[in-house]
Amino acid sequence: MPQTQDENQRDQQWMARLAKGDEEALEALIACYRNPAERYAREMLRDDALAQDAVQETFARIYLARERYLSDFTFRTYLYTLLRRVCIDMLRRGKHIPLPMEELPENLSRSAETSVEQEVLRQEHRQSVLEEVANLPLLEQRLLLGYALEGKKYRQLARENGLTPGQVKIRLHRLRQRLKKRLAEKEGDL
Repeated sequence: MPQTQDENQRDQQWMARLAKGDEEALEALIACYRNPAERYAREMLRDDALAQDAVQETFARIYLARERYLSDFTFRTYLYTLLRRVCIDMLRRGKHIPLPMEELPENLSRSAETSVEQEVLRQEHRQSVLEEVANLPLLEQRLLLGYALEGKKYRQLARENGLTPGQVKIRLHRLRQRLKKRLAEKEGDL
């Protein structure tokens, strides 16, 4: 759901208070964003405990960088960008739960084996997508994150990033085409 201007102003005020050392402002941000951030991290990491760790690490980073926060973008964009990077770092470091092969019955049917294979391939594809997104320039990351994950409209993304809605639409189209091509090349190399 797109963020309202009032919510954005509230978040900016909390960050300004936090920069001055008001820890209650951090508690307010956590209370407001922890649950949606955990849902987002859970979607990326596929594990509740790791999602909670990722959100905790993200808020710790926000606290440590509180004096360097720039209000050029919404706090929500800042939060989800940091969270995405933390999740990708966790995936790269191998801090994700492997498929629970030991919990599967020994007499797997062929269809169960296929579904396990499909799950492994799906996770590998997902990790490839995350790596490609992490390598995008910051503006493209913001556009993709805002559109695909936060549900923002072209007009709102344009306003937040100093572009026209037409430019946003074209950039997102070209970005999707480029990502599809890179992923196809990557899968072809395997």
